[in-house]
Amino acid sequence: MKHTTAVDIAPDGSALAFVLRDDAVPDGLPVAMQAPLVDGVLGPARPVRIPTDGPAVAVRYSPHAHWLAVEIAASGTERTEIWLVSTDPGDDSAVLLRDISDAKTSLVEWNSGVLAVDAVRDDGVAEGRLVSPDDGSTQVIDRRVDGKLVAANAGHALMRVGPRANRELLLIGPDGSWRPLLPPQPGATTDAGCILPPRSDGEPVLLVCSDHHSDRRRVLRVHAKNGVMRSRDLIAHREADVDEFCVSRDEATAAVLWNRSGRSSLELLQLDRDQRVLVRRAVPLPGLVARGPRLTDDGSVLALTVESPGSPPTVHLVDTRTGHSTAVAGEGGSGARPGEPELVHYTARDGVELSGWLYRAAGADGGTAAGPQPTLVHFHGGPEGQSRPEHHDVLRAVISAGVSVFTPNIRGSSGSGRVFQHADNRYGRFSGIRDLEDSANFLVDAGFADPARLAVSGRSYGGYLVNIAVTWFPDLFRAAVCACGMSDLETFYRNTEPWIASAAYPKYGYPIQDGELLRSVSPLRRVLDGGEVNTPVLFIHGLHDTNVPPSEYRQMKAALDDRGVFTQALELEDEGHVFVREVNRQRIAEAMVGWLRRHGVAD
Repeated sequence: MKHTTAVDIAPDGSALAFVLRDDAVPDGLPVAMQAPLVDGVLGPARPVRIPTDGPAVAVRYSPHAHWLAVEIAASGTERTEIWLVSTDPGDDSAVLLRDISDAKTSLVEWNSGVLAVDAVRDDGVAEGRLVSPDDGSTQVIDRRVDGKLVAANAGHALMRVGPRANRELLLIGPDGSWRPLLPPQPGATTDAGCILPPRSDGEPVLLVCSDHHSDRRRVLRVHAKNGVMRSRDLIAHREADVDEFCVSRDEATAAVLWNRSGRSSLELLQLDRDQRVLVRRAVPLPGLVARGPRLTDDGSVLALTVESPGSPPTVHLVDTRTGHSTAVAGEGGSGARPGEPELVHYTARDGVELSGWLYRAAGADGGTAAGPQPTLVHFHGGPEGQSRPEHHDVLRAVISAGVSVFTPNIRGSSGSGRVFQHADNRYGRFSGIRDLEDSANFLVDAGFADPARLAVSGRSYGGYLVNIAVTWFPDLFRAAVCACGMSDLETFYRNTEPWIASAAYPKYGYPIQDGELLRSVSPLRRVLDGGEVNTPVLFIHGLHDTNVPPSEYRQMKAALDDRGVFTQALELEDEGHVFVREVNRQRIAEAMVGWLRRHGVAD
């Protein structure tokens, strides 16, 4: 099975680049690919040769498609780097765009003939840079702690500042001056956007994604008039959030991906010269979740990836005139497939509505199994992530083993508005923890899950919730699987990357002001203080993980071992925080299914 993601289309529509993960190459990494595109037909694809290890993460074509910039997660870590290669098949040269003091560098976009790069140094200071592909010369646009460059065009730049749960954009001028885009609003998030060329008054037009003065994320048009930033809605939805938005270089066509309770929907817009919507039309998607929209300069072709539970991510091209979609790289697929999950809604004990996706295991006759079933409750990461009806090979292996899977969106998840996403911040963590128990009780009370065969799993923050589950609710789950999860927020802060720790303070709590809170929601401390623990735990962790270091699982495992709780560990010596190698994903699936069988959840 082939997974094609992170697509980019040449500005003139002459070529396509994407990241390929091929299940037929078990030990292979996701690699960057590029291929010619003629009249909507993709020619033979060839791998981009990069002289380093690590999976490809993103690709970006230069304006005339002479250069391709490739972002690589070196050695599977979060410390990414950028390589610049020629699109000439006969030129195998590759240049690393990295300063010796950089901890990570990330692609932003091409700004005319130079590449805009976001760099973070080892001390956590971020730099927005413009790098020339011709001579490697670098111009620093802006430098600040916890910043992130998100756009650069026509001499201006947008720099994201602020921690999670309160992010803003600053407009950086050609002279290095800066000013906030929108008035301050605690709890608002304005974190993505693009810059259109300056108008006759010399001021650029900004199109940004924001929930400023709204519970829902939408697209705003921002433009300074008489020195004052003025904004208006370009496009909004009362019951959906904007996931992603892009506009063509000629400014006449735009595409917006909406998030409607986890499902994606696509709209194509025609804009006038003042970015007012002339035509707004919905275009059917060949799957349930779409990502990464990219338009050609003239807006005639949209590239994006689409996936469903039964279909891996696949690159599609959309003719923006007709709305017709064609799969050009990957497995293809028609979207609707047997065994797709059901979106169910339920209520927490305090009346807050929660939701989740229920994947029912098949019965002996091939249909949906009747009555309460062995069930795995799987929590997403983030915590601002979201469980969506996307392709997940590991969970499909669990379902194939006869175990139903429920992927809840408890408070703190994205996709249900700003208030819901902030509902677990700091002292709201206790409500999020209660949501964990309420989700399991709902499955039992509704007759979906067998209470004697209930298990829990999760990755990253979801792994933290697994550690919470086995220490706060010792008799609720029969087995647990914790993948790269935190076990103590204070040790996590101490050992993670500095920029990750500082950004997390508003979500989890500040080290000094909220010290008692951090200790109160520590699964590790709960074990060390003598709390009851009965659930066997399988730990899965990448040894190159610098986001949640392996020390987090090791200290939890040691504490449980000392208490006589049965544990095992699957260490992945060639993975980071995200598991990308097919051979390892198969190992994880086999380990999870074996663990559930060993402890009586799966047959």
